[in-house]
Amino acid sequence: TLNSHQRRRELQAVSALLQRSGIHTQGDFFKLLAPVRSFSTTSLLANQQGRGRDDDDPHKDDKDKENPNEKIPLLPRLIFWFWLVFGIYTLLRMGQGEDSNVFRFISWNEFYHDMLAKGEVEAIIVRPENEAAIIQLYPDAVIKGKRVDTRFYTLKIPDPDNFEDKVRRAEADLGLRPDQGIPIHYQRQSAWMPVIFMGIIVIAGFFLLRNLSSKVQLPNPTDMFANERKAKFMRVDVASKHGHGISFKDVAGLTEAKTEIMEFVDYLKTPQRFKELGAKIPRGALLLGPPGCGKTLLARAVATEAKVPFLAMAGSEFVEMLGGLGAARVRDLFKEARKRAPCIVYIDEIDAIGRKRTGGSWWRWTEIGTQEGVIMLAATNRADILDKALLRPGRFDRHIMIDLPTLIERREIFNLYLSKLKLAHPPETYSNRLAQMTPGMSGADISNICNEAAIHAAREGKKIIDTPDFEYAAERMIAGVEKKTRLLAPTEKKMVAYHESGHALVGWLLKYTDALIRISIVPRTNSALGFAQYMPSDQKLYSTEELFERMCMALGGRAAESVIFNHVTTGAQDDLKKVTKMAYDQIRSYGMNERLGHLSFPADSEGSVTKPYSRKLQATIDEEAQALVARAFQYTVKVLQDNKEKLHKMAHNLLEKEVLTYEDIESLIGPPPHGKKHMIEPHGWEGIMPNGDAPPRQSRESGRGSSPS
Repeated sequence: TLNSHQRRRELQAVSALLQRSGIHTQGDFFKLLAPVRSFSTTSLLANQQGRGRDDDDPHKDDKDKENPNEKIPLLPRLIFWFWLVFGIYTLLRMGQGEDSNVFRFISWNEFYHDMLAKGEVEAIIVRPENEAAIIQLYPDAVIKGKRVDTRFYTLKIPDPDNFEDKVRRAEADLGLRPDQGIPIHYQRQSAWMPVIFMGIIVIAGFFLLRNLSSKVQLPNPTDMFANERKAKFMRVDVASKHGHGISFKDVAGLTEAKTEIMEFVDYLKTPQRFKELGAKIPRGALLLGPPGCGKTLLARAVATEAKVPFLAMAGSEFVEMLGGLGAARVRDLFKEARKRAPCIVYIDEIDAIGRKRTGGSWWRWTEIGTQEGVIMLAATNRADILDKALLRPGRFDRHIMIDLPTLIERREIFNLYLSKLKLAHPPETYSNRLAQMTPGMSGADISNICNEAAIHAAREGKKIIDTPDFEYAAERMIAGVEKKTRLLAPTEKKMVAYHESGHALVGWLLKYTDALIRISIVPRTNSALGFAQYMPSDQKLYSTEELFERMCMALGGRAAESVIFNHVTTGAQDDLKKVTKMAYDQIRSYGMNERLGHLSFPADSEGSVTKPYSRKLQATIDEEAQALVARAFQYTVKVLQDNKEKLHKMAHNLLEKEVLTYEDIESLIGPPPHGKKHMIEPHGWEGIMPNGDAPPRQSRESGRGSSPS
């Protein structure tokens, strides 16, 4: 609180300011302030009690820090008092009924006939700047037979200089003598007063903000992006009780990758053993591979095994519209890493910031490879677009390939996830079969299948998870969910049945095709009216005969439509895309065309603007691709015409059951003519241990993207 001397000085300053503005006199100011003096007083007892509570409060220092603007300096208090008194003064003036009536406008005729002629006008105040006159009536004035509750009216005067003469002439017309004239006062306002008043407000506001900024610590405009420059990374301290304990035993598969990355763990645990031999440990490793294969999981397992902190951040977090923020976040990340060394820094999606530099590229990886005790791990699925400077020794010395899991690795991953579920049989009973059903799937896909199976079993009210649940989950992952509300017309359903039967029959009769698992004509949510699920082999190399028969199997649906209905539909769109790509790959990339010879050119999808061959050669490639597809289609039509009875039998059974399995087809038309194809056996897997990766993810050879109209 203020003492009486300081308060009186402030009140005198406010009074002088209001007096110069012409609002009131000094005596009126203190009379006006008298009723509200108690507003700013505080009793001594209350102060003593308040101080006693503050002294006993253990959090007094924290409260003072949280409210540093409670002690406001003199100038802000002066401005506060000024506006408080001015507001109270205005309210009191409005309560007296003076200013509240000024804005009731009247015309000259009303003034002349109803006021001046009746003798109700007490005085007139002329304001030339506003071109208006304030008409002041007597307290008990009567206008139009009624006592008015308003004493002040406004009269607009276009010519203020001649207004007084006009009033005097009107008085003379009414028979008033010159000594009986109404007093007319002129009230002129200085043109500089608004400017001075606004200047005072601006200056006072400036000093107020400056004083408050020193107390409250307002944000500096030059430091408005301070929080944005900080790196927002995930921090896992494995030494703490809240650390994420993911070890190598929690990472199934990835045998080669785990073996190679274990060297980083040994270095972080016992670095002296390597330094004694003069070895330089790699500064970092780049994990390459498709999404969902366990790159992040492996990096966290390294940190857990080495018992060091783990800092993870996405590469997209470094990319910002404002220049310099990305580099600032890199510095902040490595600053934190140096504090916690030895530690591991992991950057996911590093291709977002490590692309090949162009003329306007700003990125410089000056931080990487210069930190002692900081191991740098990064992941990407686009290694082809990374800058070579980023891949040189000293930055990312090791390039560890984490590819899609092989058959053996898929079985290990299934065993890992199945061990956490409540199953009807041991996990090995399901993992063998599921591993063969899911070639080309990543670890994330396998985890999703196990989770979907558990959800399906719970939805069905089961207490344990069994084979039908896993079959449903795998089918959902491959083809989508059944769309039971989508009903096909009989003719459309018949067309789809023959289309899918054509795929299955051609694949059944030819030698170099994959084994069929099932075909279905149940509509799916991914717009497919039907699909066929096959079991791809682990084959890596394909001959021209094998590729040709695969093209024929893809064309089986279109050929069946042509043979049975003598017209084709739009349902073979996806099939034709696959066949076209296979044809162009054989001619342009694999050198399997006699006319072009042993030449290989990059595909159009690789982004090259100019083609490395002439237009004439391009026309030749187009002709040969068209001829190859036409030959495959003719051969497929011939196969179906020769086996039309089998096609009808398969289509009719498919219309009746909607789903046919390998065993159903074998009982209908007999075993495949070229011997039993490699099929999944639910049991008896233990003796088979094939090597090598699986080909691309199993395909829906007859995923019908659109239905015939």
